[in-house]
Amino acid sequence: MRKGLVIFLVLVIGLVIAADRIGLVVAQDEIAKNVASQYGLDHKPTVKIKGFPFLNQALNGKYGEIDVKVGDVTQLGVHLTNTVVTLKGVKAPLSDAVHGDSSKMVADTATSTATVSYADVDKESPRGMKVSAKGGALQVRGPVTVLGVTRTLTATVTVRPSGRSVRVLPQTVNAGGATLPVSLIQQAFTFTMPVKGLPLNTRISDVQVQPDGLRVTTVGEHVNLESLNQH
Repeated sequence: MRKGLVIFLVLVIGLVIAADRIGLVVAQDEIAKNVASQYGLDHKPTVKIKGFPFLNQALNGKYGEIDVKVGDVTQLGVHLTNTVVTLKGVKAPLSDAVHGDSSKMVADTATSTATVSYADVDKESPRGMKVSAKGGALQVRGPVTVLGVTRTLTATVTVRPSGRSVRVLPQTVNAGGATLPVSLIQQAFTFTMPVKGLPLNTRISDVQVQPDGLRVTTVGEHVNLESLNQH
């Protein structure tokens, strides 16, 4: 009798776990389809709902963390690569999660990271400035007028977040082998570039220089999942 009860309990636990895993896979797949549709992707992103058990989160309508690897996506004419979105404290009714409906899904915090190519960065640079990476440093090259003479100069700059833009600040300047005082050209190489294609209702929290572009991280609070798309 006791042995039969143990076997029965093992079977029940197995069925519960199986149902939990099946529900998890279905929800992840549906959310992936929904994200692909919103972004107009030609591929399905990878979605991972963290935490165990899944059904407990689903019944409560709140998920600790959902990670979405979007990959490459074009938003507002800007091509973003290796895009990753992390959603924490996501509130969503059970039916919406299972069917991938993001219209009512709201995250306490949303963090996205993507690389913006230097070609797209150049589009927002002033006065024909061109941005490129040299080693781990960022350089800006362009025409600058100093004491009435216009010359093409190259400045090593730093970048820092500024709302939904990137603030560029010169550190050193080179003019054909001669190093000029930064004070002479500081204004010319100090500017703010808006970064297009970022999720709505978020701000830039970090900018890293990469060989192929700027790796931009954005954060937002109380973000509706539908607003992550900028179509």
